[in-house]
Amino acid sequence: MVQAYSMQGFEIRIDGQVLEMRTDGTRTAAMGRDPGRSFESFLANTHVTGILFDVRGADYQLDEIEWEERARLIARVCQGHPTAFVNRQDQDIQVARVLHHLEARGGRGLSCRSRQAARIWLGGVTDHPGSR
Repeated sequence: MVQAYSMQGFEIRIDGQVLEMRTDGTRTAAMGRDPGRSFESFLANTHVTGILFDVRGADYQLDEIEWEERARLIARVCQGHPTAFVNRQDQDIQVARVLHHLEARGGRGLSCRSRQAARIWLGGVTDHPGSR
């Protein structure tokens, strides 16, 4: 069963044991609050073994400090779950920042170009005991 929640610019869905969040359009620091709260609520109230962020459709308008804050927040929220990002090449630096903070907290992450690759990776790391 797939559970989903969407608003303009983002969608959250649980597909199997994976919580997926897709963002699109122009995204600013202020726009992260509602999706962030919704994401944390979904994560706290469901049992998922992995997280997938598809940010290919998003155009982030964040300065360096806002990116650092966003990266730390995402890493904190996701630290107990393998986390995959599906992103464009021009988003590699920002996603790498998130993955750096995630790994510093003992988490596991991946940056890739397709949702299929992300799902395959998440399936491989979540099928093993102790992967969380």
